[in-house]
Amino acid sequence: MGASGKTPRRRSLRNALLVTTLLCWILPIVVVVVFSGRLLRSNYERAARQELQSQAENALEQTALRFKTAFEASRTVSYDGVVRNAYRLYQQDGDAAALYRTLSEYLTLRFSHDAQTEAVFLSFWEDIGIHAYFTARQNRGGSVINDYRSAVEAPLLEAMRDADTEIRLLEQGGELYLCRNLLDSRFQPYATVVMRCDTPALFGSLDAVRRLGEIAVEIDGRLALLPDGSVAPLAEDSPEPERDAAFSAEEDGHSFVILAKIAKFDLWNELPELRKAVLLAALLVFPMMGVMMLALQRQFSHPVETLLEATGRVQSGERGYVIDETPRNLEFQQLYSHFNSMSTELKNQFERSYREQQALQQAKIKALQSQINPHFLNNTLEIINWEARMAGDERVSAMIEALSTMLDATLDRDGRSVIHLREELKYVDAYLYIICERLGDRLTVEREIDETLLDEALPRLVLQTLVENAVEHDLVPRRGGRLLLRAQRAADGMALEVEHDGVLSQEDLASLERILSAPEDGGTAGGHVGLQNVCKRLHLMYGDGGRLTIEQPRPEVVLARITLPRTAP
Repeated sequence: MGASGKTPRRRSLRNALLVTTLLCWILPIVVVVVFSGRLLRSNYERAARQELQSQAENALEQTALRFKTAFEASRTVSYDGVVRNAYRLYQQDGDAAALYRTLSEYLTLRFSHDAQTEAVFLSFWEDIGIHAYFTARQNRGGSVINDYRSAVEAPLLEAMRDADTEIRLLEQGGELYLCRNLLDSRFQPYATVVMRCDTPALFGSLDAVRRLGEIAVEIDGRLALLPDGSVAPLAEDSPEPERDAAFSAEEDGHSFVILAKIAKFDLWNELPELRKAVLLAALLVFPMMGVMMLALQRQFSHPVETLLEATGRVQSGERGYVIDETPRNLEFQQLYSHFNSMSTELKNQFERSYREQQALQQAKIKALQSQINPHFLNNTLEIINWEARMAGDERVSAMIEALSTMLDATLDRDGRSVIHLREELKYVDAYLYIICERLGDRLTVEREIDETLLDEALPRLVLQTLVENAVEHDLVPRRGGRLLLRAQRAADGMALEVEHDGVLSQEDLASLERILSAPEDGGTAGGHVGLQNVCKRLHLMYGDGGRLTIEQPRPEVVLARITLPRTAP
């Protein structure tokens, strides 16, 4: 027992053997598999990291070269003078159709072989009513320019207002745009060349990196390339993605970063031979474990369970129980034999002790009875009762009849130790009649008796003793009160209760605890000799099946309860 007083929980021997067997068989296999898996995973991750670095650096180099080509193309538009001269001629003659035709032919000639560009637009800062453009998808020319003019042109021109000749990478509607302002001879911007980038072509070299794991691509620290090829702004408060490595490259002041996370190594799918080896080991181990557990069950667990069941039956009152099966080994055969001998001896000792107690109790009762001449006492009471009737004093006559009933119950001339509840209630009524005559209206007696229990058997005068104890210790000193008799069925038999007004002091509680916890103790019980005798008789006749409890369920109320088993001895 620990300091807290609680009994530690014990593990069953069968479970302990099962756990030990599992550890001895399964643990080594698990350790080998886990160690091998960790070693293989470590080698794989090291090789994957090296390949990832090589592929990422190569992919970034190719991506930078493609962007360099796009940047040079935008510079060519600014420096070759075609757009500037055509715009200057338009300012002189105002021929917008000629300007549009010249610029469209120029853009087509310049970008028709540029694989990194989906479309190119020329947006003049002066509203001249034309929008020259080129698109690699000729069948969508009208929709491309319309989409550009309605949703893209205004935000991009606003973003390029302070750019001077700086090349900027901007996002609009999920598309990546390369923008550069065109300056006139006074170095003032008059137009902007807008190139819609073909992101699959620009970042196509990243496919080799994606096969090695998950990657995230950042452009200029502001834009993110999504898996579907679209572009989105990076949120300022977005969490940094998980990564095992980071690679970066720069081109013309623009940065390109790859954040890579190596793909998890699936041991079972990558190494089918290991999976077969583990499966084969399991197919060999588990049948052997089953054979071992079956042997333990037959040779050890079942005999132990049989012994536990037998001891439980003896503990529940089945004294003399013997195990009639034959175990499979010598050790348990000896244990069975020793148990059967002890159980038989226990039964013999109990029966001998019971007979001795009965003989002693009968001797004590006979000794009391021998001190009184029952015939003389009954004859005397009958004479007094006759004189009271002749004098017309019915009250005295009734009291004498009640006293005669009590004397019959006490003397027990027919030698019965067990009577019916009906007869016991007659003795209780006779006693209460005398007490009611003594206390008058100050005593209130109530009854709650289950009529189906009147023919049930119980020890003689146990209920009358509880009533007398309640009257003498509480009701008489209080000069009255309430007393309730109750007889009802219980889950394990019959319950008899005496509830009355009263108070249990600390001294009373300590004395009652000694009596109820040790009914076999032969010591004195102070003022509770009757209760001690009741406890002894219940224990002697019913063992643990008969119980007496006394408690205070609520203030100023005391409850005494006798519980008897369903079948009386």
